Amino acid sequence: MAKLDAKELLIKYLSGECTEEEQALLAQWHLNSTADRDAQMTGADLTEKERSEDLDEVWGRLQLEDEKAQPEQAQPEKLKRHLLWPSIAAAAGIAIALTAGLLFYSSKSTREDKNLSAQAAIEQQIPAGGNNAVLTLDDGRQISLSDAKKGTLATESGINIAKTKDGQLVYHLSNVNKPNIYNTISTPNGGQYQVVLPDGTKVWLNAASSLRFPLTFNQLSERKVELKGEAYFEVAKQFKKGKSERVPFIVQTEKQQVEVLGTHFNINAYKEEPGLKTTLMEGSVKVTGHKKTVILKPGEQAIDSNGQLLSAKVDVEEVMSWKNGYFRFNNTDLKTIMRQASRWYNVDVVYEGNIPPLLITGEVSRQVDATAFLEMLRYLNVKFKIEKQTNARSKILVSL
Repeated sequence: MAKLDAKELLIKYLSGECTEEEQALLAQWHLNSTADRDAQMTGADLTEKERSEDLDEVWGRLQLEDEKAQPEQAQPEKLKRHLLWPSIAAAAGIAIALTAGLLFYSSKSTREDKNLSAQAAIEQQIPAGGNNAVLTLDDGRQISLSDAKKGTLATESGINIAKTKDGQLVYHLSNVNKPNIYNTISTPNGGQYQVVLPDGTKVWLNAASSLRFPLTFNQLSERKVELKGEAYFEVAKQFKKGKSERVPFIVQTEKQQVEVLGTHFNINAYKEEPGLKTTLMEGSVKVTGHKKTVILKPGEQAIDSNGQLLSAKVDVEEVMSWKNGYFRFNNTDLKTIMRQASRWYNVDVVYEGNIPPLLITGEVSRQVDATAFLEMLRYLNVKFKIEKQTNARSKILVSL
C-alpha cells in the first residue's frame, strides 16, 4: 500500500492535479479534523502548525475561487448570503470506500486514541438514507424492497414484478390488460427508490414519498398516476392502439395536475413545503392548478403557492441534485435546508430562539452522515445539537 503524504496532496490540489478520489479524500480529511481536532487523519511527518496552516490555506483558496465563480448579488438588508462548503465536498462520501488504497498515517498512540473517539462518535451517528421502500399490492400485501433479493418478488394478475441487481423495481407484462388494479410504492424518511412502471416510464422517488399507479396502461385513453412527496419522471412514449396518437401521461397531486406526452420533469409536492413545484428538464408539460394552466419550457419551474400558479427560470441542477446523489443549495434559506435534512436523515428539527434568515450556497454528497452534514453548516456559526429520543427518531436542535 502506497503512503500518501498529506502535504503533498494539498499541493496537488492547489496545482489542479488531484484526481476525483484524492479530492474526496481531502474533503473527508477536513470533515474529520473539524469533528475531532484531537484525532486527525494526517501525515506523521507534519507538525500540528503545518497541518493547520496548510488546511487553512486550502480552504481559504477554495472559498475565494467559489466567490469569484459566483459573484455576490444584491440582497435585501435582512438577508445574509453565505458561501457553504467547497464543491469538492460533494465527493466526500467516496472517501469512505478509499481507506484500503489511500490512507493518511499517524502514530500508534494517536491511532488508538482516534479509534476510541471514533467508536464514541459512531454511537451518535445518524446515517444517510438509502434505497428503502415498500411495495403495496392491490390485494393489500406489502413487500419490503430494501430487504428483498433480486429476482421475481410477486406475480399479480399474470404480471411479474421483479427487482433488478441494481435495485430497480421492474414490471414484466404479457399482453395483460388490467386497468383497475393498482400498486403503490412508498419510501419512508431516509429512503429513496427507482421504479420502472409497466409502460416503461422511469420514476425516482425521494424520501417520504409515494406513487400509486395502475398495473397496466394498455389501451387506455390516458396514463394516470398519483404522487405524494417528490419524484423525478422520465416518461416513455406510448401510442393508442392502432393509431399514431400518443397516450398522455398524467401526474395527479393534491393541488394540481401535470400532463405530458413524453418528457423529463421533477415534481416536489411535500405538504410541509410552502409551494408545489414542477420543474421541466426536457420536452413540454402542461401544469393545471385550481384556477390557471401554464405550459413549461425546459429549464422552467411552475410554482403553485397560496392558489397562485406562476412560472420562472430556475437552477435545474439544484432541483435535480437529490436524484443525482447530493444536496445543492443556491441562495437557499436555512429552514428549507433543514427540511431536506429532516427527510433524508429521518430526524426531527427543533429551533431554539429566533433564527434570522440565512441564504446559503454550496453542495455536499448525500452519502455523508448527519454529523458531517451539520459540521459543515457549523461554519455559518449556526449551532447544532443531536439528541436521542425515546423512539427511533433523533432530534436536531438548531440555535445561533
